[in-house]
Order: sequence, then structure tokens, then C-alpha cells
Amino acid sequence: MKRKYFLLVLFFILAIFFIINTSSVNATMYKILDSEGNVIRLTNNPVLSIEEKEAGCTIYPPPGGSIEPMQDQIVNGQEIKQEISSGSEKYNFRKANWGMSREQVRATEDKKPDFEDDTSLGYDVKINGKDFRCIYGFLEDKLYNGGYGFAGKHTNDNLYIDDYEELKKTLTKKYGKPKTDLPGIWKNNLYKNDRSHWGMAISVGHLVYAAQWETSTTNISMMLSGDNFKISLTLTYASKELKGWAERIKEKEASKDF
Repeated sequence: MKRKYFLLVLFFILAIFFIINTSSVNATMYKILDSEGNVIRLTNNPVLSIEEKEAGCTIYPPPGGSIEPMQDQIVNGQEIKQEISSGSEKYNFRKANWGMSREQVRATEDKKPDFEDDTSLGYDVKINGKDFRCIYGFLEDKLYNGGYGFAGKHTNDNLYIDDYEELKKTLTKKYGKPKTDLPGIWKNNLYKNDRSHWGMAISVGHLVYAAQWETSTTNISMMLSGDNFKISLTLTYASKELKGWAERIKEKEASKDF
């Protein structure tokens, strides 16, 4: 029951971005290279973003040239793992890139999933020495988003605020200053003047913390919120490239309900 609640909360936040990769398992994949030849990301759409063009990035193989299918480049799960773990590439989420299949993502992790269903793989992980649950989200066997949810427990709800601030500091070191930073939004001022009850305020939905970062490929969002005396600290990653396509897919799926 607790895991079901966690999954519902995390995927509700992930759904904000509505981002899905559409290519089939055997689709052609292109490498986006920086000016030094390092792989920035993998994509099935050979188009550079404005930021990548300005940075002098290139596409390999060149569109219209001799192209190898992604399936031919990677023979088995072990080779995928070695390539991803080489340290020469940059990743979209953990050691994975948007568009990878479920099996390719499995190969990037050092253990079997701790839980999974038709649309996700989940792992229990440590961040800053604390327990988190990591979720990879798939559609049509393609990775399109991912995230973390704090899995620890505190008897003092104010300690969740400390967890949020610690995680925010870690992300700021990695990604720079947040693009959006909301250090406490009050929806109800009942506990506003009593700092010792701010954790309680979060648990009943009176107070929310949020921050967002952005890379050339990914939107990153962190949120500390609550409802019905339960607190949720989540960190989500979502691809930017296919946002429009994902929204169209969502609209198409929604239309089936009528």
C-alpha cells in the first residue's frame, strides 16, 4: 500500500512534463557530440537544439549518411553496461539516456530491480547516505522520464525540510543555481508564525517547497509537499526534446475515454 502511494505521487509529478520517446526498439539512433567529440546524448531525432548549435555540437552519423541501427551497435547487455559506465559520456538520468529500452536500462544498474510493473523499473538507492526509491518510466519500451522519492521516515516532520535543503544543495553544485526556486509557498497561514510546526504544515498541504533546474536535454524538478499527514520529497527528470509529441499522445489516449 505504501509503495502504491509512492508510485502514484511520483508519477503524478512526472506527468507534469508529458514527455515520451516514440521510436521503436530498432529505431536508428544518433549521437550528439560536443566540440571535443564527447557524446552528450543519444536521440532518434537528428536535430540540434539552439544551445547545442551555439556550442559547436555535431551529429553522428550525419543525417542521410551511412547509419547503424542502435540494435547493431550493442550486442548484449554487458556491452551496454561497459559503454555507459565508461565515463566518456554524459547521461540524462543516472547512467541512462532517453529512449533506451527497458533491457538497456536494466544493464546500467548493478542489481536486479527491487520492484517493477508494465511501465516502470524501480530500485532502492542511497543519495547522500539516505534511502530513496528510484523509478525509470517507460512508454512503448522507451525511457522517457525518471525520478527519486525519499523512502526514509522521520518522527519529527521538520527534518524533511532539512532533507530537502541538503538535496537542493547537492543539485545546485551539480547543475548550478535553480532556474526556479520556491523556498516555501504558503497555501494556508495557520502554522506560518511557528517554525516548529512547519513540518506539520507540509504534511497537511499548507506549505510547499519546490525548485527546478534545466540542462540542454532535461527538465529537473524537486518538490517537498504533503497531504493527509503524509510528506513526499521527490526529484524528477524528464526529457525536453519530445514534449510536444508526448502531449499529442496524451490527448490521443484521453480521447479514448469518450
